[in-house]
Amino acid sequence: MDDNLDTLEPWLGGLLAKTEPRQRMALARAVGQIMRRTNAARVMANVEPDGTPMAERKPKKPRKGQKERKGKAGRMFKRIELARNMQIQPSADDVTLSFKPRIAQTAKEHHFGLEAPVDRRIRNSIRVRYKARRLLGIAAADREAMLGKVMDWLDKR
Repeated sequence: MDDNLDTLEPWLGGLLAKTEPRQRMALARAVGQIMRRTNAARVMANVEPDGTPMAERKPKKPRKGQKERKGKAGRMFKRIELARNMQIQPSADDVTLSFKPRIAQTAKEHHFGLEAPVDRRIRNSIRVRYKARRLLGIAAADREAMLGKVMDWLDKR
């Protein structure tokens, strides 16, 4: 069931090849908006595309004289999930979802679990290896939503 797009791809490819590039680009933009919306909701909920929860952030140690906080450590990636930081780049043949350049480095470090300085503004800041947290991806529900959008678009034609 999760390979619906793969089985329909030759059929869809033939139909889409008959349409104008301008119309295909409009469809790619609509599909990209679905991708952006679903990925932003997942990042906001701290859930990976496969449905598993993201690795929790490290608890902060209290400073001298402060009480230890209990409960959730808080939501991660408060700025990454914003629509203005996720860019849709549609074309007549495909659509790409990426982050703006200033956000892209942080997203890359967390997505792949790379090592990076804690504070880039400090010259000799300590370096930490972050746990891998997949930020972008396509889940089965996303594929169904995208296929539904394409089918609706074809019904209007």
